[in-house]
Parts: sequence; structure tokens; C-alpha cells
Amino acid sequence: MKKRLLMFFLSISLLVFQAHAQQLTVTGKVTATDDSGPLPGVSVKVKGTNTVVQTSTSGVFAIKANQGDVLVFSYIGYAPQEKAVTASGIINVVLIADNKALDEVVVTAFNIAQDRKSLNYAFQNVKSKDIEESRQQNIVNALQGKVAGAVITSSGGGPGEGASIVLRGGTSLDGDNQPLFVIDGVPLDNSSFVESTAPGAGSAFNGVLGRSLGTPNRASDINPEDVESVTVLKGPAAAALYGVKAGNGAIIITTKKGKTGSTSVVYNNLFSFDNVMRLPETQSTFKQGANGIFAATSRDSYGSAFLPGETIYNNLDDFFVTGKSQTHNLSVSGGSEKYTFRFAASNANQNGVVPKTEYGKTSLRLSGSAIASEKFTMTGSANYIRTTGRRPLQGPGLFGGTGGFLVSIFNWPKNDNMKDYLSPDGSRRRLIASVTNDTDNPYFTIDRNPQTDINDHFIGNAGAEFKPLDWLRINYTLGTDYYNERTQSVRAVGTSLPNNQNGGIGQTVNTFQNITSNFLVTAEKTFGDFSTSLLLGNAIDQSKFATVDYLGLIFQNPDFISINNTVNRSVIQRNSIRRIVGVFGSLNADWKKTVFLNITGRNDWSSTLPVKNFSFFYPSVSLGYEFTKTLNLGDDSWLSYGKLKVSFAEVGKDTAPYRLFSPLQSNTFIGGGFRGGFFGNNPDLKPESRSSYELGLDLQFFKNRLRLDATYYNDKTIDQIIAPRVSQATGYILQYINGGIVQNRGIELMLSGTPITSKDFSWDVNFNFARNKNEVLELPFPLTIIRNSDASIIFVAEGASYPGKSISSISASDYIRDPEGNIIIDVNGYPTFNSLFSYAGDRAPKFVLGLNNSFRYKNTELSFLVDIRKGGDVINGNEWELVRSGLSKQTEERGKQVVFDGVVRNTDGTFSKNTKQVELTQGYYENNLAAVGTAFIEDGSWIRLRTVTLNYTLSKKYMPKVFSNVNLFVTGRNLLLFTNYSGIDPEVGVSGAGVRGGGAAGLDYGGVPSRRGFDLGLKVGF
Repeated sequence: MKKRLLMFFLSISLLVFQAHAQQLTVTGKVTATDDSGPLPGVSVKVKGTNTVVQTSTSGVFAIKANQGDVLVFSYIGYAPQEKAVTASGIINVVLIADNKALDEVVVTAFNIAQDRKSLNYAFQNVKSKDIEESRQQNIVNALQGKVAGAVITSSGGGPGEGASIVLRGGTSLDGDNQPLFVIDGVPLDNSSFVESTAPGAGSAFNGVLGRSLGTPNRASDINPEDVESVTVLKGPAAAALYGVKAGNGAIIITTKKGKTGSTSVVYNNLFSFDNVMRLPETQSTFKQGANGIFAATSRDSYGSAFLPGETIYNNLDDFFVTGKSQTHNLSVSGGSEKYTFRFAASNANQNGVVPKTEYGKTSLRLSGSAIASEKFTMTGSANYIRTTGRRPLQGPGLFGGTGGFLVSIFNWPKNDNMKDYLSPDGSRRRLIASVTNDTDNPYFTIDRNPQTDINDHFIGNAGAEFKPLDWLRINYTLGTDYYNERTQSVRAVGTSLPNNQNGGIGQTVNTFQNITSNFLVTAEKTFGDFSTSLLLGNAIDQSKFATVDYLGLIFQNPDFISINNTVNRSVIQRNSIRRIVGVFGSLNADWKKTVFLNITGRNDWSSTLPVKNFSFFYPSVSLGYEFTKTLNLGDDSWLSYGKLKVSFAEVGKDTAPYRLFSPLQSNTFIGGGFRGGFFGNNPDLKPESRSSYELGLDLQFFKNRLRLDATYYNDKTIDQIIAPRVSQATGYILQYINGGIVQNRGIELMLSGTPITSKDFSWDVNFNFARNKNEVLELPFPLTIIRNSDASIIFVAEGASYPGKSISSISASDYIRDPEGNIIIDVNGYPTFNSLFSYAGDRAPKFVLGLNNSFRYKNTELSFLVDIRKGGDVINGNEWELVRSGLSKQTEERGKQVVFDGVVRNTDGTFSKNTKQVELTQGYYENNLAAVGTAFIEDGSWIRLRTVTLNYTLSKKYMPKVFSNVNLFVTGRNLLLFTNYSGIDPEVGVSGAGVRGGGAAGLDYGGVPSRRGFDLGLKVGF
């Protein structure tokens, strides 16, 4: 018996010894094939077990495994590899960069990179290549046609002009509807300069708010060459963790970083040439005068006809010039096992299609990372940008005068040479003698009445990550967004602008600083088939805005432009501060990478709301189900991947500072002293609340060569913060209140893939489609309309919001009609009209569509972007101005006998068809046609070839060894436009990013015309 027990224990010991003998400590190093540098943080796992380690900062690993086991090496952005363990116990692996794998990584809230398949809400990613090929200095314009559900509106074709972006329709009747911009985890202010309307000072003598010039939005300061990717988080579920600032979605910008390996140097340049895309057609039959008679005392073109051989000046076409610009970019990047760095410098100079207009941008950016130890990493970046601009004064923001250069051209008769704008003594040559009835010559405006601006902008962040345990990470980021903006508006002696004939100067100095503190704790654990991650965080956000407005009137010396040279001077200082403190959490869990659950919650405390309402909580929950795994479908099936997504989220929106109690301000009227501000007190103000439901489907076909992402959403915003007019007996003009409901419903489709691929040829396609239905469900009693002064551009039409209609509706005067909609004709034979405004259209499109194709053959690549919009009305204010001045092509039919299509009212109240013949006179055009706003509202549908780019990469055998790559490219912009719109371009907005509520889209009056251009460039790597 003892022998048997001894033999048994010896056998067991032998088996244990053999098992230990087979288990090895496997070591090795993981590098990257693109730069041969080590890869830290690579996951090394024994296949089929829970044994996993990560490579060190030098790419080295050590793991226990048995001979014959398979190790799986995986890293974000690289194709995974599997290696069998051999007796040597040494495995060195070179991972290959995988562009398709990069597509699976999405940077979301707080700069967190997540697997695309784990996200249960709608988003869209735009790569650096797509941004570069747009050849746009403004990163917002670079997204045009590329993001489903995004409506982007440029303020014109001037150099450095701003642009606005709205995702899934506007949600606020009177607030900012743009998404939050975040760059490397730091919120970025994206406002535009808005003129002060404070009594007694400021640059308000330019006009009303931001409508007298196209100012840039601050996101345009970012150099597109520094951007690695842009992730668009469209709905509340996607942006829930960012709090009140992301109530309209978020634009997450990730910049390029340095990589380990040898230092690389990249230089590229861009030379551009631009011309006005098209101009309205004007009449060349009649000259200066009125009622068919030449009159030098009239600036209208309702005079006598030109005689044969008489000179006709083409003032409109001859005014514009070829715009030229150049951009130079240089970057140096590299790193070692312990650190990485990237330095980039850029300089851009642009001359506009309007003479003497220009824009300049210089950017310096330094970013880096350092690995202090296995558990501690530091990152940081600093970006300084200086922009300068000289812009033309443009309508319609001026009190009592045309002012803007384009409006002035529309009032300049063709019998006069507009280029001759100076008298022999150097003073302004007048078209007519009357100072108050004259209009400034456009050449005089751009020469003597310039609008200039200088902006110094700094964006910086510093971050640290501490990883005490393999499953626990602690991150802290401190960031700032700071800029100092100085704008100046000059009115030269001799101008016809009201109250400025003796000259004047307005200066505004804006200083903005936002400081952001983000503290995050992330824990990740796997429990059998369940993978979980928990995020807890705190965010503190403080914004300070300080403004000093200077105003000087009456130049003592007309040739010395300085506020010290003025007789009357005044100054006003304005300051505001806003603080938001938030705590938040997010739980992610998945079962077998098949069912994905995400739950988030955030509570914010806002300083702009009363104490009883300043704390508010909003949750989100989303669920995803990858059904193709359950159905055992995969790469061998025509359906490679399928996921169903559903989400719900709520988000709050606070208000601007100092809307609870009205601040005192100087009283410049009788009695002097101080008075209450324009806005009345409301200590009971509540935050707006937006709730959203979203249903999505993500499909991939034919081994992931084709992807379809479809989303349906339905959201509602209640407790709107609006400021209707109140009786002035209250002591105020406007009163902020809560009231109103806005709903958005829509669908988004995104289709992408590679239909054809081979060694020498490939075809990539990206298609996006979006349809949004915006509706004002309710306004607070007794309001029947919400007007926004920013969207009031001409006397007969404006932007407004009506119950049952879109927030971007049009309100205008209209013809008087019978019950069947026919125009009623008066006893004199002319149409009747109502001076009261009513609903007249919607500036929002019915749907938008973008189609981007890219064809590659060996070293040559051709890509083009087609942009389509259906619907979306436009107020053609330019045509309205041309009709009033007599230069419109319509007015060429003056004197013609016509019978207006309509009906006449019979004595018994019935209607019969009009048969009365009447003459088209100056009185009809100016007092009848120009009095009807609906006559100047047009369909803004379009099909445009937005960009075409041809790239050629020089073969390495033809390059000197000092070069790593040489790329040549040529791009055409806005080459083709198909539209029934009679104006310059239906893609128009008078104020860029400066308009609240329904925005500035579809308001066409006095802006810089859009451009058609070509770009030539070279990109060289060393």
C-alpha cells in the first residue's frame, strides 16, 4: 500500500514538474512598421484566457505562457497579430498601421477615445484629409457637405468671414443654437464680434448688432493643418457629459500629435485665386433720373434711355477684382520612448474680391507628451494665433443710410463712372448735391471708411494621467481659451452716413478668457463575459468677458485718423462673468461584445440662474445590440456587421449673465444719470430643458466594404428663454421669460464604402442625407410671433418664428388675396397688398445631401464633393434694393402695358378675372412691387460641385533621398452651381455666427458675394 501511494505522489509530482517546465516567461518587443518606433501600451493576451499584459514605454513585454499558446497583440490604429509561443520564449512583433482600424476609434467627450462599436448614439467623424482637401481657412466651412444634419452658413465671400453651424435644427427661439466646440478637451468660444448698442458709446454708430460687416467666428482661428480629426456629436445623448454648453451638440476637434521614432519635417503651401461666382443681372437701358427724365439731382435709374453711342459704365462687374491668397505650413514632429513633440507654424495672407480687403492669420502651435514613469504621463499644448482683417462696410445694419458697399453699387446709375470718386482737391466727389439723400461711393467706402480688426488668441492645456492600477486611471486637465480682440470703424469727413458727415471713429476692445478644469477617474474591469468601465468626473468652467467701447465724433483734422483727434468722446466699459460647476458619471457595460449599455448623469450649477433654479440634473441612457453575432453572421456573410441602437437623453441650457436683475446704465436722454437696462428683472428664470429620443441602425456589408448608418431622432425643448417686448411703462424695453416649446424630428443616413479596390485602383464613396422637421409647438400667451432684430434686414421681410411653423420662418408683407389665393386687383388695375406681416416661408431646407467620391490610380487621386439642398427660402434683399433704385432687370419693362394676373372684387362680393390694362411705372415698382415682401422670397434649392481635387504623389525613385514624400495638388471650388435662385448665391447669411434663434441663413442683402476659385499647392516631407 505504501509503495502504491509513493508511486502515485511521484506521478503527480512528475506531471506538475512537466507542466511548470512547459510554462515560459515570454519576452519581446513590439514596434510599428510606419516609423519602426516602439509601441507602448500594446495589449498582449494569451488567447482563450484572461492573462493579459501591456508593453512598457520602450515597447517591451513579459508574460507567462505555455509552449504552443497563441499570443494576441492588439493596439488602436494597428491590425492585430497572433504569434505562437515557441521554446525560445522570445517574440518580436511589428504591427502594421490599419486605416480601417483607425475608423473604428472615435474621440468623444473629454477627449476619450472609444471603440466605434461600443457607441450607441449618432456621431460622424471627418478625417484630416477631408478637411485639408476643402482648402478652407475656416474649419466650419471645411465641414460643408460632409456631415449629415449639419446646416452651415457662411456670412459671405469676404476674406476671413465667419460661418455658423447648426446640428439637427435650432432648438432655442432666442438663444445660441450652435454646438459646443472642444479642442483637445478644452471648450472653445465660437462667437462673432457683435457691435455694442449701449447708449452713448460703442461702435453702434455702424448700425444694428453684427449686421454691418461679416466678422469671423473664433473657431476659424484654428489652423486646419493642425487638425487630425473632427468628431461631430449630434444629439444630447452624444454630448450629455459636457453639460449645458453642449445643449446643441458638440464638435470635438483632435489635433495632430508627435510620434515616437525619427524626427519628420513637413512643409506645404497653397496658392489660391478667386473671382466672384456670379452677380445679379442689371438693366443697361435707362440712366439716372426719375419718371423717364434725366435728373442729376436723383440717384435713381428711372431716367431717360441711353442714346446710341452713349457710354454705359458696368459699375457692378468692374468693381470686383481677382482675390489672391497664399498659405505656408511647416511642422516638425518626433519623439523617443519617453517623450513626443510636434511644433507647427503657419502663415496665411488673403486679398479679397472686394478691393482693399484682406485677412491674415499666423499660428504657432507646440504640443508634446512625456512618460515620467510606468504609471505617470503628462501632456500639454500651446497654440498662439494672430488674425488681422480689413473688411468692407456692408448692409443692412446702418441707421438711415445705405452705407454698405454693395448696396451703394445697387444705387449707382450706369451713366456715371463710379471709379471716379475723388474731386481734384482730394475730397469725396458727390453723385448728387444733397448730403442726406446721397450715397457714399463704394470706392470711397472701402478706401476711407474701413473696418479693421486684430485678434490675439491663445489656446492651451496641460494634462496628467496617473495609473496606480492596471484597471484604474486618474486624469486631470487644465485648459484655457483666451483672446483679445480690437476692432475699429472709421467714418471719414465727407461721408453721407447719418450723423457722421464730420467724421467719427469707433473702437471696441474685447477680452475673453475661459478657464476649464476637468478631473476624471476611470475604472475598467472584466467579469467573465462582461466588460465594464466607470467614469466619474468633475468639471469647472469659468468665462470672463470684458469690453471697452470708445466713440469719437467730429475730426478736427480730417486727415488724421485718431480718437484723440475728435471733438466729442465717450467710453463705456462692460464686464460679465459666468461659472458652471458640474459633476458627472458614466457607466459602460457590454456582454460578449454583443449587448452594449451606457448610462450617464450630470448635475450642473450655473451662476446665471437664480439660486432656487441654478442646480439641475439630466440623465442619458443608451442600448446597443450587435445582432449579427447572435445570428452567427460574420465576414463570410453578405451582412458582416449589424447593430441596433436606441437612446434617450435630457440636457439643460442656462442663459447669459445678468438676466435675473437688470443692471443700471448711463442715461443719455433728458435728465442724465442712470436708468434700468433694456431687459427687465426676472428672478424666477429657469433653464431650458431638451429631451431627445434616438433610434439607429449600423450595418456593414461584404466584409466591411460597405457601411450604412441610419438614425431617426425626435427631440423637444421646453421652457424657452425669450425676451418679448413689454410696455415701456415698466421701465424696460424687453423682459426675459420662460415659455414656448420647439420640436425637431428627422432622419439621417450615412453610406460609405469602397466599391472597387485593387493593387493599382480604388474607389471610395461617402454619402450623407438628412431631413429635419422643425416646429414651434407653443408660444407663451399672448405672443403669436417671435421676432429677432438680428434677422430684420429689409423693410418688407424678416426672419421670425410662428407657432406651428419653423423657428427659421420668414415674416413678410403680402398681396391681399381672395379665399382661393388669387391676388386682388384694385380699381386702378394694380395689385393690392397688406402692410401687416404674415408667415411667408421657411429658410430651413427640406433635406440636404452630400456625395464625396475619391478615385485612386497608382500615384494619382481624383476626388470631388457634390452638395445638394432641396428647399429653404431666401429673402433676396439685393433684388429689392435694385427694384427701388431702378437697376433691376425687372424695371427694364417700364412703360409696358400689362394686365396683372388676379381678380377684381365685384359689388356683390364675388370675384372675377382682372382684364384692366395698366402701365408699369416708376410708382408701381417703388410703391407697389417693392412694398410686397413675398415678391422677393425665392426657393433656395441648389446642386453644386463644391470641390474637385487632383493629387499626384511623386514616386520615390524620382525623389532625392532627403525627401520622404512629395505631393502636388490642384483644387477647384464652387465650379458649378445649378439653382433657380436669381440672386448671387442661395447659400448666404448676413451675419455669420452672430445671429441667435433662427440664425442668418437665407438673408441675402449687401454681403460680399460668394467666390469661385482654384488652389495650387505642394506638400513635401523630409
